[in-house]
Amino acid sequence: MKHHIPENIIEEIRARADIVEVVQESVLIKKSGKNYKGLCPFHPEKTPSFTVSPEKRIYYCFGCGAGGNAFKFLMETQNLSFAEAAAKLASRYGIAIPEPKWSPREREARTERETLLSLNALAAEYFASLLQNPDAGKTARAYIKARSIDDETVARYRMGWAPREWKGLLTHLASKKCPIELVEKAGLIKRKDDAREGDAHYDRFRGRIMFPFRDIQGNIIAFAGRVISDEDTPKYLNSPETPLYRKGNHLFGLHEAREAIRRDNRVLLMEGYFDQVRAYQHGIKNAVATCGTALTANQVSLLRNHANRAVLVFDADRAGQSATERGYDLLLEQGMEVRVLTLPEGHDPDSFISQFGRDAFLRKAEEAAPFMEYFIRKAIGSGDIKTVAGRLEVVNRVMPFLSKIKNSVERSELVKFCSEQTGVEDKALLAELKKNLGGRQTPEPVLESRPRAKQSLETYLVQLMLADATAARTVRELVPAEDYGEAPLRRVAEIFYGFIDRGQPIQIDRILDQTDEPEIRGLLTQIGLSPIHFDNVERAVTDCVGKLRKARLETKIKELKNQRREAQKAGLAEKSRELHNMVRQMENSARLG
Repeated sequence: MKHHIPENIIEEIRARADIVEVVQESVLIKKSGKNYKGLCPFHPEKTPSFTVSPEKRIYYCFGCGAGGNAFKFLMETQNLSFAEAAAKLASRYGIAIPEPKWSPREREARTERETLLSLNALAAEYFASLLQNPDAGKTARAYIKARSIDDETVARYRMGWAPREWKGLLTHLASKKCPIELVEKAGLIKRKDDAREGDAHYDRFRGRIMFPFRDIQGNIIAFAGRVISDEDTPKYLNSPETPLYRKGNHLFGLHEAREAIRRDNRVLLMEGYFDQVRAYQHGIKNAVATCGTALTANQVSLLRNHANRAVLVFDADRAGQSATERGYDLLLEQGMEVRVLTLPEGHDPDSFISQFGRDAFLRKAEEAAPFMEYFIRKAIGSGDIKTVAGRLEVVNRVMPFLSKIKNSVERSELVKFCSEQTGVEDKALLAELKKNLGGRQTPEPVLESRPRAKQSLETYLVQLMLADATAARTVRELVPAEDYGEAPLRRVAEIFYGFIDRGQPIQIDRILDQTDEPEIRGLLTQIGLSPIHFDNVERAVTDCVGKLRKARLETKIKELKNQRREAQKAGLAEKSRELHNMVRQMENSARLG
């Protein structure tokens, strides 16, 4: 693999990097024997099948087959090249590496990403300086003070002020020699529809309190702005999608909240950035915000890597309630427990915490109802269950949600609850539920699992090479790579043989860097996490090699017999006799073996 970093530096990074620490930055994993387990970040699952081995410095998902080492994990989860992942680990563990020689494509992509991040950092500094400017930021500071946002929170979130000028930021960045086409690509400026040469662009954000939007690693990837005058529109404005920012892939405040979310194993999911900021300022640190956009499956996957429980705290208006129902669907699909915190009419988290305080909000959070109980009560409250038509309407609203619950015990309990609340008999509800399920019974989901690698002779040979260096050399001498009938195992053997020929130890975490094939990576890590223990390695090598040779000979005999039959049918007597003699010789060899 071409990464242009000296191999001794790679080995030092490999030796120093703690894969558990690296994975824990993105995935909630817990000790399980000598390994760690958690929900896989690469596919939706409800039962943990993602395993991390600190001893072997690898991870493997027994559900989807994803596997790798610390380098691969960063590459897959953060969309980095090998060199970028190595540089990130080197920086984390205080290892100096020479400046890598990037390929033209890598250099272009890296340069653009770094430039866009740099532009966002410069913009954040510009907005923050204007907020603190005695004259330019006076009105904005008064607004923030009126909303009871303290100086510490302003500094933590690097809040700023975008003046009402049309080209304030544009002029500032131009003075820093920033390429205007990249400033536009970062979403900081816009192009006029009827642009004239030299007067084509203007600032996207004007007259707004600015919130830098960070990704989970803390990089500023976008901005969110809120007007301070009710006369200005729109009230909220976010950055457009850019190479750095895909709105459905990020959540506001996750960088600040992730440690608290993991500690509590619960996330409070809110709508607006002022909601999240208010919560954090008051010590409620496990909250994130969607910033007015609909919750997406990618955002749920982010949360699922940190907690199993979610509390939806959306506004009480119609839009907020619709967001609650959509959010439940997505969270349930990825196996999260969902509750709903209901605030008094007219309140959002920001206003409620401001008026009633932290403790009152936390009591509400503790009292948050399971989503289905909340939804059933809400459906009843909006209908008229005194009439048959009203009860039918409630049942029709509830059934589609009940049918999505795969746990039959939980579903039965909710049917009972719905019956008690509506006065409709259990039997009638169950009949309606069965109709919604299409007449099928939905079983409790079981742990999804890929089949373990077949314990063939070839699998044993690979495991023997991992178990003992002498055995590895013996296998290398006696079994050519082409004798491996299973293509994936043949490829693994070829990689192992390369290490043996170079006199290097066979270590899975090192070997993983020799392949970009996901199937081979998955097989390697599965083999590494599922070792076979041999009572007598030397005897096992002899037995496996002997049986493999016999199996290959039997396969060859079968092929020759088929050829002999074809020769007989074609009337090729001499060819048939020749093949017959070859078969007899091989059968004698097989018996002697």
